[in-house]
Amino acid sequence: MQNNRSGLFKYFRDNNLKLYNSKIKTEVYLDLKTYFPEHSILEDNWKEIRKEILGVMDSGSVLPKFHEIDDGQEYISDNDGLAWSLLNLMMYNVWHKKNAKLCPKTTSLLKRMKGVTGAYFSVLAPGKHIPAHKGPYKGIIRYQLALKVPKNGECKIFVDNVPYFWTEGKSVLFDDTYTHEVMNNTTEDRVALLLDIKREIPGFFMRQYDCFVFALIQFMVVLNNTFGKSGLK
Repeated sequence: MQNNRSGLFKYFRDNNLKLYNSKIKTEVYLDLKTYFPEHSILEDNWKEIRKEILGVMDSGSVLPKFHEIDDGQEYISDNDGLAWSLLNLMMYNVWHKKNAKLCPKTTSLLKRMKGVTGAYFSVLAPGKHIPAHKGPYKGIIRYQLALKVPKNGECKIFVDNVPYFWTEGKSVLFDDTYTHEVMNNTTEDRVALLLDIKREIPGFFMRQYDCFVFALIQFMVVLNNTFGKSGLK
């Protein structure tokens, strides 16, 4: 559902998702032990992971906003004048070497997890609202580890209208091709580690097709100079 895209892109995106949805059926929220058992390693180390990203934030460096990295995302990132900022560590199996060096413990843990294809820290400013949207690619599922959750007020995500309230040090896994939105109705930042976990694709044809789509997205990441836009300011 990205805006500011060509008609050809939108046609491929919508029909591609329709094909995946015809072959793959999952619940909104997914069982962590079944789909990503390594989550327990991250939960065991969540305080060290939090220390690394808070250290980067406290260093005086400015994390780029999502729409500054991907200029097709203004409608969810630049919708209300409040920041949704990211520290990008990896996208579609390609590491951002400079950013990864800033978080060596986190990077070391993630490099042991073969199913992880994307990793970044997500920081929601106080009052930030991410409007309802859908992920465009069903080949991954979305993992979140809450690292800093505001103590007062409501900070939550809705996936297919089902709310989830973050708890520091705890994980959640969901299919982001369902409509979802986020609200941080507090006076504090919310900080989380977000991962893309590769989904097991059923059927020989779909697995081959998924390899093509994944490679195509990798190419688009390079073409868009996403890594060049992901550095700290």
